[in-house]
Amino acid sequence: MLDPMAAYSAIYAWLAENHLRLVRLLFLVVGIGLALNTIWRLWRDAILRRLGKSTEGRIVRVSTNSDSYDTAIIRFADGDGRTHEFDSELPHAGEPIGTTVEVRCDPRNPHRAHVTGRPVGRILLYASTLIVAAGFVFISMVLGH
Repeated sequence: MLDPMAAYSAIYAWLAENHLRLVRLLFLVVGIGLALNTIWRLWRDAILRRLGKSTEGRIVRVSTNSDSYDTAIIRFADGDGRTHEFDSELPHAGEPIGTTVEVRCDPRNPHRAHVTGRPVGRILLYASTLIVAAGFVFISMVLGH
């Protein structure tokens, strides 16, 4: 049977001797996680462009994050008249609450939606996230040499 104290001591000794491995692993995991999240968002946007239906939405509030940019919260009604809300993900462009925006949603899953337009903002968001992800992976590789 495995002694928990012996396992803890072995893990602690490994970390003490190989702390750089842990840092490399952390950078690698964060980089790959950011990249996968961005790829998922790109896939979702491609699905919405192909299968989504356009509808009208309204900005109902602005989400303020102290460590990030502000985003608009959009409310819209699906084809059955049920209302849904989502975070636009893009930086809020200063439109007042109540402004009408075009929304594209998946009719099979109305929670999957985004504001149409602003392609430059969407490209900049995804490109910058992928650059940061590549930076994390690069740093993890540099730390290994």
